[in-house]
Amino acid sequence: MNDPAMNDIDALITRIRDLPVDPRIEGIDDAVIVGLARRLQSQVSIRAVAVVTLVSLGVGIAGSVFPAQPVQAASLFPLGAPAALAPSTLLGTKP
Repeated sequence: MNDPAMNDIDALITRIRDLPVDPRIEGIDDAVIVGLARRLQSQVSIRAVAVVTLVSLGVGIAGSVFPAQPVQAASLFPLGAPAALAPSTLLGTKP
C-alpha cells in the first residue's frame, strides 16, 4: 500500500522542513510581550467591575423591595372577537 500521493506529501513536508527559518520569527517574542502589555492597559480595571457589580446588586435589591404595580393580563382575544362568535364555534352548531 504505497500511495504516490502520500510520497508527494512526505516530499513536500521534507522540503518545507529544510527551508531556512524566517528572520521575522526572531522578533516575535518582543512583539507578543508588547501586544500583551497593550491589552492589559486597555482592559477594564477591577475597580470599575466592582462598581458595576455593586450598582447592579443595588438595583436588584431595590426592585425586589419596591415591587411594581400589579398588571392585569391582556384579553384572550387581541382582535376583539369573543370565542362565541369565532367561525369554528358557529359552524359546529345546528339551528
